[in-house]
Order: sequence, then structure tokens, then C-alpha cells
Amino acid sequence: MGKKEPTNIQDYRRKWNFNIGVFLFTVILIYVVVTVLFYITGKHVTFYEVQEGSILKDEIYTGIAIRTEEVIPANRNGYLNFYEIEGTKVAAGDSICTVSDEKLNLENQSDTAEGQESGLSSDEQKALLSSMQSFMENYDEDAFSDVYVMKDQMETFCEDKTNQSRTQKLSNALQDEGEGSYEIYYSPRDGVLAYHIDGYEELKKEDVTESVLDKKKYTQKQVTENSEAESGKGAYKLITEEEWYVVTEISPDTAKDLLAKEKTSIQVRFLKDNMTMIAGLEIKQKDKDRYYAYLTFDNSMVRYLSERYLDIELILEDVTGLRVPKSAVIKKDCYMLPLDYIVTNGETKEKGVLVKEKNGKTRFQAADVYYQDENEKQACISAENLPEGTVIRMQDSNNTKTLSDPVEQPGVYEAGSGYAVFTTIDIAEENEDYYITRNGISNLLSNYDRIVLDADSVEDDEILVQ
Repeated sequence: MGKKEPTNIQDYRRKWNFNIGVFLFTVILIYVVVTVLFYITGKHVTFYEVQEGSILKDEIYTGIAIRTEEVIPANRNGYLNFYEIEGTKVAAGDSICTVSDEKLNLENQSDTAEGQESGLSSDEQKALLSSMQSFMENYDEDAFSDVYVMKDQMETFCEDKTNQSRTQKLSNALQDEGEGSYEIYYSPRDGVLAYHIDGYEELKKEDVTESVLDKKKYTQKQVTENSEAESGKGAYKLITEEEWYVVTEISPDTAKDLLAKEKTSIQVRFLKDNMTMIAGLEIKQKDKDRYYAYLTFDNSMVRYLSERYLDIELILEDVTGLRVPKSAVIKKDCYMLPLDYIVTNGETKEKGVLVKEKNGKTRFQAADVYYQDENEKQACISAENLPEGTVIRMQDSNNTKTLSDPVEQPGVYEAGSGYAVFTTIDIAEENEDYYITRNGISNLLSNYDRIVLDADSVEDDEILVQ
């Protein structure tokens, strides 16, 4: 057989194909790497969401209650019993109490009159149930104070029934004693009944001293059923004026602060029941470093009738607004000037002022307008690029104004647009960590706005990266 010739084998060159998957993967990989590098090497900004808050400044003191009180003495020795309960308002000539030769047996006295029980009549029951049903049907959680109104109505109703029963029992007991063995006392004038006597009834608010405010040695005599009465000694007392006072010594710093603010009223909370009221305020200095606060009230005297000493909380500041961290606040110099001096560049739409040069010509100078007060026709503009002494001219007028006395305008960097935008705030109160804003013209911040937490870490109009 003949020798076979070797086969000539050549490499086949494959045609190159574009792989879209590999390309996309490469692009994404490059993007991730670049993003990570930017994140690692870039400046990070922390944001804060503004929300409503409040700052409360308060101090707790013990004060002495001063009322217009009159002690009514007994005319004979004997045993006291009263027709009305303490705190009842009485008119001149009303029966108040009796002084009998012997103790009265009130426990065994029936409280019936003319065959009818002193319990609730059918009409009274219907009226009471109707009132309760109406309250339940119209109850609103947003008007919780209505609960206290209903409570006061129920207490007044029960007190009226108690007085009726008390009066009837006392009348029955006196009938058993016979005439001549007792004497009935009538109210000499209108007032509120009180059955405790402590020797401070004639104390004037101006006479309150440090020793008077010390309640360690305080005692009072409480008159109860069948208490012994002594001729010429106090049997009960009447409070004849609704206006009353609480006097307390306050710290010198607090007194000076209130005097500097010329405060004539203050919010007071009574620790006994957390009742809050507005009191008239007068501060006087006694001795060198002793200051006394005289608080005047025109209601709720009966509520604290049995209290001579009251623990109170003076609410010095209770400011509600937007809560802003102090680290987020920065102050910028600005000028206050009439709105008529603010102009708008027709080409760039920027706002600014017309600066008058030394040669008499004017040029447009862009300036940030922090806020405008349309009522007062005033504007607050940035002092940047506008040094003191700069003369500006009103548009279409020869009126000029020389810029001077820049003021500091507080504000924050608002981050909602992705840029650091200086936004002014109006500060109402502050503590160690926060400011509270008020709803003033210069407060352009809103609830739930995102701001830069550290204002010193960014510049105006800087792009913000979280």
C-alpha cells in the first residue's frame, strides 16, 4: 500500500461576540467600588428631624394661705353642733350652729321628716340618672375636663343631701332637749363656713416672715360634733372674700429674674391635687437677700379651705414650639432694612440690593434674603459681601441707606432639598441641649423638617450626603 499523506490541520479563528451580561456586571462592579470609595473618603452628615417639644422651668416652695377670715365666738359654755358642713356658703341670718348644755345624741336620731325618708326621691333619682346618661352619651376624650365638671356636680348634690339629713337630725335632737337648754347661732354676714381655728385668722400678707413660714410648730383646733365651746372663744369662722393669697419666700435669683421680666402673673400648680391656676404676682424684698412672692387668686378658695400651708410649684417658663438641638443652630450676620431696598435681578432672578459706588454709579449685589416681614415692611438680608458702611440705593428712587449695626440671626441648615439651605428660626427659650422656637415671622422652620445636626460641619448650599 502507498504511504498516506498527512492532513493539513489549521486553527479556526472564532468570531468575537459582545456579552451584555459581562458588560453590565462590570459597570455595576465599577459603580459599587466608586460608591464605596466615595462613602469611605467622603464627609458624612447626620440629620435630625424637627418635632414639637417644650421646655419647663419650675421651682417648688411652701407658702402660707392668707384669707379674709373672721372668728365668731361662742356666747356661752356648752357643746357645739352645726347645721352645715365646712365649706358651705351661707347668707346673713342663716342658722349655723347650736350650743347646748348637754351633748346631743345625733346617732340615734332619725333623718325622716313628715313620714318621708331623706334618701333620693323618685324625681331626684330621675334627674341624677338623666344627668349621668347625658354625660356618658356626650363624652369626648378630647374634653376630659368635663369629667371634673361632672364630679363637682355630683359632690354638690351629695353635700346638699347630707346637709338636709344633718339639719333634720339636729332639729330632732334639740326637740328632745327642750327649750332653754340650747342656743342657736345665726350667721352675722355672708361667707363660707370653716370649723378649724389656728390663730392666723388676722394675719396680713405683709406681715409674713421667715418664722411664719416655718410650719414645724403649727397647730390648729378642729371643731367637730359635740365639741366643747367656751364663752368668748372661737366657735367657728367665716371667710368673707373669694380673693385669697399665698405668700412664700423665693430664691434671690428667681426673684431678680422675675423682676427683670416685669412679671405680673405666674402659673401655679398645687401639689396637693395638681390643680393649675394663674395667680397675680408681686415680689418684695425684705432684709438683704430675702425675697417674698405674693400670689393673688380670685377663685378656688374653698378648694383649699382647710389648708393653711400649701406646697406649690411655680412654673417659671412653659414654652412649647419646635425643639432644635443647639448643635444644629448657627448664627449669621444680617442687616434689617426696608423692603423697598430689595430688588430682583431680571436675568438671574437673584435677590439683592443696589450698591452705590463712589463714582455715583450703582451695581447689583446679590444677597440672601433670610426672611421678610410684610406687616412691618422689613427684610433681613445676609451681611456677607456687604461690609458696614456700604451705601445702597432704592430702585427708581434717589433714597439711599448706609448699612450699619449688623445683627446675629439664628438659623439651621434645612436638608430637605439635598442641599444645606440656611433657614432662620425665632428662639423662644433654651436649656442645656435644646432651643424651643416660637411662631414668629423669622421662624421659617416647620414640624418634621430634616436639618443638619452639626451646623459647623457643612457650608451654605453644600450637597448633603447621609
